Amino acid sequence: MSDTTPPTPDDLMEPLARIVRGYYDDFAVVSAHHGLTTAQARVLIALGEPLSMRALADHLVCDASNATGLIARMETRGLVQRALSPEDRRIKVVTATAEGKQLAHRIRAEMRAVHTALGALTPEERATLLPLLNRLGGLLPH
Repeated sequence: MSDTTPPTPDDLMEPLARIVRGYYDDFAVVSAHHGLTTAQARVLIALGEPLSMRALADHLVCDASNATGLIARMETRGLVQRALSPEDRRIKVVTATAEGKQLAHRIRAEMRAVHTALGALTPEERATLLPLLNRLGGLLPH
């Protein structure tokens, strides 16, 4: 690829994979520091709003029974609570407790490798990158 030839999707795959690996490595270290698995930390971060058990299982790409065990362990630790949905009492909704919300915030804040890399970008580079990342994320299946 020359400097005048636009990169192909294949050209972007390895740099993107390196960034994703760095993010998840950082995430795993910070999660473990707080005594959480990466799945538990992902749940806390996903619970910016209450979610049904089904939505959490879908988010984690796991079976509902696995999500139930995971949430039960987190509930014992005081990080989440389950309640019946007021709209449909057959559905259990999971909400982060105040402690769970604080921990989710700390996990994000302590991801130093990611923050350091993003902080090394100029404000203009970050302003350029944000809409591109948002667009790319919007193009992926959810």
